[in-house]
Amino acid sequence: MIQNYRKSDALRKTYIYTAMKNKPVYTLSGLVVSLVAVPLLFLFHLQTTAAITAAAGYFIACKDFSKFTSPLQFITQVFAGLMTGVALEYPFEHFPFLLLTMFFVTLNTFGRIMFFKFFAYTGKTWFELSTLAIAIGTHIAGNMVGHSDMLSWLLPVPALIFGCIITWGIVKDKKQLLNTTMKGYRVAIGSTAPPFSLPDQNGKAVSLADFHGDRHLLLIFVRGDWCPGCHMMLRTYQREAERFKTKNIFVLSIGPDPVGVNQEMVERLGLDFRVLSDEGQKIAMTYGVQIQDYDNAFAEKYEEGIPLPASFLIDKNGIVRYVSRPYKVGEFLNPSLIFPIIEKLN
Repeated sequence: MIQNYRKSDALRKTYIYTAMKNKPVYTLSGLVVSLVAVPLLFLFHLQTTAAITAAAGYFIACKDFSKFTSPLQFITQVFAGLMTGVALEYPFEHFPFLLLTMFFVTLNTFGRIMFFKFFAYTGKTWFELSTLAIAIGTHIAGNMVGHSDMLSWLLPVPALIFGCIITWGIVKDKKQLLNTTMKGYRVAIGSTAPPFSLPDQNGKAVSLADFHGDRHLLLIFVRGDWCPGCHMMLRTYQREAERFKTKNIFVLSIGPDPVGVNQEMVERLGLDFRVLSDEGQKIAMTYGVQIQDYDNAFAEKYEEGIPLPASFLIDKNGIVRYVSRPYKVGEFLNPSLIFPIIEKLN
């Protein structure tokens, strides 16, 4: 009986751990904490406590930044940031500079992920530079014009520092990616797609030959589970999954992580297509979508370097029909662009 109890208790703990691992626990916690700041400010008039509480909710939610990249996380970050600014400005005796500070630093830090479909990895880096400049400017102006207390000076600083780090990382990432892709990829439109055989998230081998003569293939290379942009790219393709199916296009992703990591990512992001494990990045190298000397503090460290986020549309005869543009790394292949190509093939 004791043995059965221990067994059921172990299963219960495993279930709870798995459920928590696949849920945005920090995002939900951050949302709850930042919501607590509302009554603290407006009911109990505890301005300092409310501001610190809202800021705590902001940074708690940041823990899920590279893991979930879900709409709930964006909503939480924006709300927590704005609530921090509201608490610092309350009762609004001056122009709300600090409210703008928290709004623009939140936009700076999470905006590229929120609008990833339009920005991708290398587009419009002026966005981070300008939003960061505005955030710093309003922070200084708010404290020079309307505030002079230590809390108003210090509380936004961690968010501003985080924004500086994010901006620096994005600008540096853009330079490295474009320097690598300026000559294009090794596999071009009209060429025969190199063969591959890799294990999916369940350990089952998948090869290019599996689709020959049967289905077109949309092959997506991702940088790994650590990459928020890759999550957004995969989510975007997931939303279009039914449209691809109607055109006989099978969506398949390849990343550098092992099978277990891919399995957890697929479950967490709610993907219904396969993610293949290219440990050693040999297939990424074959397709010419890999950087060997990659240096970025935010990236997972792989011995071989890192894959480039690129996509290839391969017809059922194994011929590459469309490739994501090298100068717009990580772009989403818009169905309106590739479906006409598929119509001709079908």
